[in-house]
Amino acid sequence: MGIRKIEDDIDLKEAMKRKGIELKQKELEEEAKTREFAKDKIREIAIKHGVILALDPELRDEIKELQRKFDIPTSRIITERIEEIDVLRKKRKIDHEKLGMLAYQRVLMEKEETGGIMPISDVFEIVNTGILMNHLEIEDVIKAMYLLKKRKVIPNIRELDDGVIEVRFFSIQHTDDEAKVISLASEKGFISLEDACSELSWSQERALRALNSLEASGFAKKDESYLRGKKWYFPSIS
Repeated sequence: MGIRKIEDDIDLKEAMKRKGIELKQKELEEEAKTREFAKDKIREIAIKHGVILALDPELRDEIKELQRKFDIPTSRIITERIEEIDVLRKKRKIDHEKLGMLAYQRVLMEKEETGGIMPISDVFEIVNTGILMNHLEIEDVIKAMYLLKKRKVIPNIRELDDGVIEVRFFSIQHTDDEAKVISLASEKGFISLEDACSELSWSQERALRALNSLEASGFAKKDESYLRGKKWYFPSIS
């Protein structure tokens, strides 16, 4: 083998080595960008929803900092993504704890549409899908919701006067519908059902859920008269 050939081989190896270093550097840079994006999304969800998605174990330190900064309880740190298959045990028995977390995660993803306050029938519809269909009963979902309440994952589940069971998945400061009603009512210190429906483009059912929930929590007081109709007053903001 000639000297020139040896030199060419050496140059080629050096070039390949440099290329490998460059590719590795780009890979590390992309990983850093992805991690920063993930951190930003986790922070955004923590602020907006009061929940931490801790699916990446490498972000452990950032997650601890977010938990401390925003006073998020450990019960609202999601460490795994629940799938329908996780809910079914052997012999098709239901894991109610996993069922509760499946509902919680799905409501979190659809919070803009649901507002985070739902009748138990709507919660049932959210999880009664795919392989869980024909295996779930409404009683399974009720049991799962009470388990979430016991573990302090959700703030409340209650039975209304008409017998409907209502689930509040997020605290008031993190429940979009209630926050929107409070913001709208802050202009005059009160709001009517009609105003909430027209201003927010909601159905009466959705607006009533938010107003009744605020009333039950003590944030609003309902005044009902023949002349003025129903109005909800907010003493703390008027």
